[in-house]
Amino acid sequence: MRVLIVGCGRLGSDVAERLVSSGHTVFGLRRSERVLPEGVRPLVGDVATPDSLRLPDSLDACVYAVAAGGRSDEAYRLAYPVGAANVVRALPTSNATLRLLFVSSTGVYGEGDGGEVDERTPPEPGGFAGQRLLEAERVVQASAFSSCSLRLSGIYGPSRRRLLDSVRRGEATYPATGVRWMNQVHQLDAARAIVHALELEELPEVLCVSDPLPSNRREVLEWLAARMGAPAPTGRVQDPSRSVGAGKRVDSSRLRATGYRFRFPSYVEGYGSFMG
Repeated sequence: MRVLIVGCGRLGSDVAERLVSSGHTVFGLRRSERVLPEGVRPLVGDVATPDSLRLPDSLDACVYAVAAGGRSDEAYRLAYPVGAANVVRALPTSNATLRLLFVSSTGVYGEGDGGEVDERTPPEPGGFAGQRLLEAERVVQASAFSSCSLRLSGIYGPSRRRLLDSVRRGEATYPATGVRWMNQVHQLDAARAIVHALELEELPEVLCVSDPLPSNRREVLEWLAARMGAPAPTGRVQDPSRSVGAGKRVDSSRLRATGYRFRFPSYVEGYGSFMG
């Protein structure tokens, strides 16, 4: 396959490496000239600037894995619905079988009240981030290409240690009352799932990519603290003026039904693989 990775950050680079190691021809598009994984053919362009997008004429697949340039509505608008539309227009139309994968987020489901969500659940994004991602999903779905929006939960792993660091510093908290659900996916499984989707005979319109076992935040934090010998996390009484729900429990059984097998099915195996 000839595959274009749009957005070669950490996740896009992980996907690119796996594809190159399997013998595929891989192009990596970034905003600036930075070192890409060995074997990836570099392209420079900004998805928000259509004239900068000079894409290969012959492609079998495109993975859109762009990260927003900031935490603002405008940054998300440019990175997702605008950027996705620009890339769709720039992709070669000569290959009617070209596959387009859009890396989205389970944030499109909104906050949640502790219930289960899957691909059949109507998205209800509460903030601009989820709203812009959902707009981009619709851009991709309306394109002429066979497409799939991969809704990833929070990625963790050896190079994504934000939660670990907060536990180590004694800053991690959980709601003092009630349960707060967490949904995560190890960075290796995130990349493997994207490559797996590229190889499916038929692309589902949407796939959730999340560890099979949603977890109680308090349980995860206490396990991590005990494993590291860090201070026990504390329960935090919620500010009555801020409505914080119980979260959601993401069901990724559709992905598993396609034949995908998680290398790290829960936080225990995942964190345990790199914490020593």
